[in-house]
Amino acid sequence: MKLIKGISILSAAILLAACGGDGDTKIIENEIEVPVALAEFGLTGDDTRYAFPSKVLDDANTSSVATTGQITRHLLINELKNYIGSDEFQGLTLKAEALANLNFIYEKGTKDLDDKGNDDISDDEILNALTNVNVYTEAAESTPVNTSIKTEDATLEQSLFSDLSSDKNLKGKLAGQDNDLTHAEFVGWNVAGDLQERPNALIQTWFDQLATLATDGDVETTVVTAEGLDLQQLVQKFLLGGITYSQAGEDYLKAGKGLLKQNSEGDKANTKPYTTLEHQWDEGFGYFGAAQDYLAYTDVEMAGQADHDTDENGEIDFYSEYSFGNSINAVKRDKGATSPTYFSENAMMAFIQGRQIIQDNFGTNPADNAVFHAAITRQAELALNNWENSIAATVIHYINDVTADMNKFGSEDYSLSNHAKHWSEMKGFALGLQFSPVDVAQISLVDLKAVHAHFAEAPVLSTATAEDIAAYKTALLDARTILKTAYSFSAENVANW
Repeated sequence: MKLIKGISILSAAILLAACGGDGDTKIIENEIEVPVALAEFGLTGDDTRYAFPSKVLDDANTSSVATTGQITRHLLINELKNYIGSDEFQGLTLKAEALANLNFIYEKGTKDLDDKGNDDISDDEILNALTNVNVYTEAAESTPVNTSIKTEDATLEQSLFSDLSSDKNLKGKLAGQDNDLTHAEFVGWNVAGDLQERPNALIQTWFDQLATLATDGDVETTVVTAEGLDLQQLVQKFLLGGITYSQAGEDYLKAGKGLLKQNSEGDKANTKPYTTLEHQWDEGFGYFGAAQDYLAYTDVEMAGQADHDTDENGEIDFYSEYSFGNSINAVKRDKGATSPTYFSENAMMAFIQGRQIIQDNFGTNPADNAVFHAAITRQAELALNNWENSIAATVIHYINDVTADMNKFGSEDYSLSNHAKHWSEMKGFALGLQFSPVDVAQISLVDLKAVHAHFAEAPVLSTATAEDIAAYKTALLDARTILKTAYSFSAENVANW
């Protein structure tokens, strides 16, 4: 392994662990303000991997890490994006079928349910889950996993949805469905109805628009609306915030919730090789999406290739050898920073060190030990803060892209599809910032609402007046300034991301 990444979080000065509630609690002590090499942490080889043997079984050969549900949902988000842009979806002629198929991935996923719940679809078109029906062909076979890899001569260890974790969907883990929204309002898009239902209602609005575009008989209309919304990008980016970031921040890594679970015996009535607290932490890490050997690669390497055959067995294991979602955006922003940033490294080291604290204190429950609870809460905050930093930096990246697109108005270099894509990525990621827990979030609700007011709910296109175009460019710069200030980003990075 190459020790090539800089870290700027906590040192690995650690006390001996307590095996019960009476001894010293093992914590990581000193915060470091400047980047240091991994070796300066005393970490080499597997120490930089997110890999932990079972303390429940006291077996070094049995892993205590399980992120199968989270990775399955990452793959469902990827599959939904792929299906929206596929020829099979764009070739449908019945809107009801198109809408049902989108919800087939979103609501059913790998759940084994009876039918689509849509009276407009005949009995012979009824589908079960992705595990036993190919959503692209509707044949009685598992849907293939349409997530590409770059490792030469390697194959996918989980090539079908039947190879993945069962009984998983996307809707059930969306903010408002599985946990309450962070704020007493839904920020960034005007959606009617019950507060907790608004994120799902927004997804359903976009699905309805996608189904209309796919079946309107016009091959030129696919995922971009007349208003300049790229619905494919909006759906994917919003789900990355509304599911993965929300679940980590408002559930598994939350001080008053996931971080209070027991750490003294196997989960599920002592039937699992991990404690409930270990599993909560792993689930939060799984939603970040990083491969277990994430730190083994430079930002350039990871940004260019999400998969690496670590064990050299000729197969890519999605559960340990592939990086998804926000973990990839974090390395992209670090890679693109003129003044160095360490969002990806800091988040990963916080996840590793927090998990090490938990394992080293097996037999101690955080509810019974305030020092232990405070130590893992601090690591959770570091992971979530750096995760949030990477989202905010990504929003700035797309502000810059949208501004550049608008500067091309009237030239042959201008592309509506690129403009719509960049705006929708900007807005979709920005919608996710509202799911950062209030005790962790680095941007205030007032500032976040101001950012969204500047963005509005659609881009300003080339057909607008010169005055409206100029005003919107100014609004984008104002939004960028708010984000720069809230996250203490350097002016150099904000201008160049």
